[in-house]
Amino acid sequence: MLVLIASPSALLDTSLNVNQAVANAMIDIANKNPVLVVSNKSEPDWFSKAFNGSKVQFKQVMGRQSGQYLKDISQKNNVPTSNFLCLTASDEDYMMGKNGQAILIAAGWSNNAKAKELGIQVADASELKEVFELTDNWPGSWWFSGSGPAYGVRALADLSSYGADTTQFQFSQKVTAAVKQGGGPLNALLAITSRSLLQEWGGEKKGVFFAVFPSSNPANKNNEVLTDFTHRLRTTVSRVRFASRDEPLFIRHSASPKRSRGQGGDRTDPTSQITTLHLNPRYATSIKGKDVILIDDCTTYGLSFGVAAAFLKAAGAASMTGIALGKFGSRLDHYEITLTANPYRLLKATDFQFISHNSLEGTTASSAQSALQKLIP
Repeated sequence: MLVLIASPSALLDTSLNVNQAVANAMIDIANKNPVLVVSNKSEPDWFSKAFNGSKVQFKQVMGRQSGQYLKDISQKNNVPTSNFLCLTASDEDYMMGKNGQAILIAAGWSNNAKAKELGIQVADASELKEVFELTDNWPGSWWFSGSGPAYGVRALADLSSYGADTTQFQFSQKVTAAVKQGGGPLNALLAITSRSLLQEWGGEKKGVFFAVFPSSNPANKNNEVLTDFTHRLRTTVSRVRFASRDEPLFIRHSASPKRSRGQGGDRTDPTSQITTLHLNPRYATSIKGKDVILIDDCTTYGLSFGVAAAFLKAAGAASMTGIALGKFGSRLDHYEITLTANPYRLLKATDFQFISHNSLEGTTASSAQSALQKLIP
């Protein structure tokens, strides 16, 4: 169950008048889920009229910025803070949500600078309600979660039965369309990914570096859609930096066969991936000792994550977790690959050792894929 947390600031427009449409959306949400309006100050004069005896509750909490109130009600009700969506319209809202390890959603009608930096932006009351309802359908965990000796892999949904005629490439196009179009589905997709990360971490995790696995086409050297998605995700779950839009961590210097489109080859052979990639020297210092979160749209055999982990290990990263929005097929392997040359330079087929690849065991939550289909139809 999700909980919506807001403050009086989130209910006011730029003229400091009550946004009754937002209040009405919160009233509707409160019919099924807890909705709290929290403030350091006493209940505003307009509160009772705006909420008209609904289930929306007001709580005066001194020092709410510390986030301790969210942690306290989380513990008391046995609900993880990653199930709290914090509507953000002021610095105090931002601090309460971040310190309380909740999911921050920006009130798009606010001029607050902190809110404008957030990845999840709801434009109006209708979108607030849509995002909340879409996110509430999510079971709250990864469809697949598994870790091997070298790295871990997470996937939001099983795409094997996504559609009888849907291929990995077609799903990638659907993801691209969903991210580009924005709005409720994109924000809900961000929210469920954030929830799954925060739930796994037990809150915000420090020492994290976010990056994107590159397209097989070097002309698209910095996958704009996934880069934008990753930037939005990063601002939701963490305060650390990540590879910028113009300076990707992984650089594809020449084309790699797009095997999901029927271009043939052994899909467990890492050679074409390794010899067409290198790491960006700009990050030679900043990724050392970091836990890297690597985002890709979908995976089948998991080879890309194995290759990425080999590069990052050679560069001194502490760990890597590959996150795929979806997983095709029944086979997912864990790859042990060792680079024998500089990961920041072009590599030859003789510059690595392919040690082994074995089935990556993990846990699954079968209800997740149906929720994803509502977000990416």
